[in-house]
Amino acid sequence: MFSADDFHPLPLPRPDEPTAAAQAEADTLLAAAKAEAKKIRETAVAEAQGLRTRALTSANNDATQIREAAKAETAKRQKRDDNLDTWSARAVIAGAVGLTASGEFELARMVGFDGGVAWLLPLVIDVYVIQAFRRHRDVMQAIGLTIAANVIYHLADAGLFGVDPSNDGKADPKWWLIAIVASVASLILWRMHTITAPAKAKREPNQRRHDRQQATAAAPVLATAPRQEPPAKSAPTAPPIGDSDTAKSDRQNERQNGTSGAAKKATEAPAKKTAAVAKKAPAKSRQKPVAEKAPRRSMAEWVALAEPIFHAEFKRLKRNPTASEFADAISRAGHGRPSDSSAKNIRTEILDRAELPALND
Repeated sequence: MFSADDFHPLPLPRPDEPTAAAQAEADTLLAAAKAEAKKIRETAVAEAQGLRTRALTSANNDATQIREAAKAETAKRQKRDDNLDTWSARAVIAGAVGLTASGEFELARMVGFDGGVAWLLPLVIDVYVIQAFRRHRDVMQAIGLTIAANVIYHLADAGLFGVDPSNDGKADPKWWLIAIVASVASLILWRMHTITAPAKAKREPNQRRHDRQQATAAAPVLATAPRQEPPAKSAPTAPPIGDSDTAKSDRQNERQNGTSGAAKKATEAPAKKTAAVAKKAPAKSRQKPVAEKAPRRSMAEWVALAEPIFHAEFKRLKRNPTASEFADAISRAGHGRPSDSSAKNIRTEILDRAELPALND
């Protein structure tokens, strides 16, 4: 038989062992989940960055292609417009030259030039007109000459001006009409020499006036400089008989004070006049610096040079610059200063060809 001492109770598990095991397993799962989530997040960020970079690159390429296409289209349209303007002007010039040349040729024949050389008169007149247009000089004189030649011929051909009727039915030109027509070629020769001669370097009138005023202002200062003279020594005078020493001393002091006062006034008067002239001289010599005059250029050249200057001024002023401000900006850029009216025309041409740039606050 078994006794009570033979039975021993089994050891029971401590209640905190399952909890610790579960906590350890949960920590392991949490760490694995965090690592997986971090990996997924990094992968998503990398993919998003790649997509953004590819999208921006594609957008920039598309924008560049659009700008280049627009620029090419603008250049093509500008070239087409320039060609149209050029050929239209040439067509008008050719038609006008043909019409006026016939009258000029017949006028030369009328006053006695042989047919073999009469064609030289319309040649010199028309070449003079073309050169006047190209150089923008003598335009009115050249056009006036062609008008006068054709009007005189048609009036003379109708017997209304500068001719005398003859017995054979033909009109004989008067002596002064022959003299005028014969001198046209020499007159054109002189004017062609004038408009084709290279420009001489001339000093600006303002600069000459400025130099003259400086010389005038400096001259009085030199001319009116007071001359320092040593004080004259007065001859000693004998005191009157019977005067006391005190009376003699008083009379000597009065004579010395009178002499020194007169000398002081004589010295101060030229000095004050010199100071006044020297003070007024700089005011006359102040002159506004003369801006360099812009050379002659075509409108297309002006637009190509001044367009970036205009956009820079527009961004700086945050408004459309005035004609004077635009002309000053062109002068500061080193292209010379055009007139305000020319700057206004250049600005209008730029605004017609492109839109105003965007202003960023």
